[in-house]
Amino acid sequence: MKKIFAILLIVLGFVLIFSPKVKDEVVEKTVKDTVEVVETITPEEIKVNEENEEAEFDFSIVEDISVTGTLMDSAKINTDLLIGQLVIPSVDMNIPIFRGINNANLLAGSATMRRDQKLGVGNYPLAGHYMKDKNVLFGSLMDVQEGAVIRMTDKETIYEYVAYDVLLVPDTAVYIIDDAEADKRGKPIVSLMTCYYSSSTGKRYFVMGELVDTYPYTKEAFHAE
Repeated sequence: MKKIFAILLIVLGFVLIFSPKVKDEVVEKTVKDTVEVVETITPEEIKVNEENEEAEFDFSIVEDISVTGTLMDSAKINTDLLIGQLVIPSVDMNIPIFRGINNANLLAGSATMRRDQKLGVGNYPLAGHYMKDKNVLFGSLMDVQEGAVIRMTDKETIYEYVAYDVLLVPDTAVYIIDDAEADKRGKPIVSLMTCYYSSSTGKRYFVMGELVDTYPYTKEAFHAE
């Protein structure tokens, strides 16, 4: 019995040591695989996905990324909720856009925060998880500077925004995702949100961008530096 207990302690020790690395590797692979899907999706498929009633908009169900949650939610990703793609060339960000906010969507990309939002119209808020690895999800969002180009696409049109402000606000400042913020700016905007290091801080970090151009989608134009 003592020998079995000792083995269990050793196994548990290895799990605790390597679990953050395993979690990060699973998330990175999940995002990469989903980007490959969104690269091949058609505008017609996106139009269908934009009407998908399976989309959830209950912020209370969202949890920080954990080892067990990562392993469980990676199997729940619904590509029928893919509605676009986001790139920020200055920080090498390239992630999918999902309709609706839930743990599975946030594990594989960014998530829309309002049922009625439309690209290029009013305020287009997106949520994403902060990661210590800046190459994954919104890990590099805090490195985005004013003037940075932000592109989003529905595979038919490219919507090009330019960052004009960064904000650190309490998690109660939900007004920032409303269309009233676009009205104040006088043009369509995007609001990119992540937790300020973790949800336990009670702070949210926003990069705000204003629409400066729209043009037909090509892969080369979308990924241009």
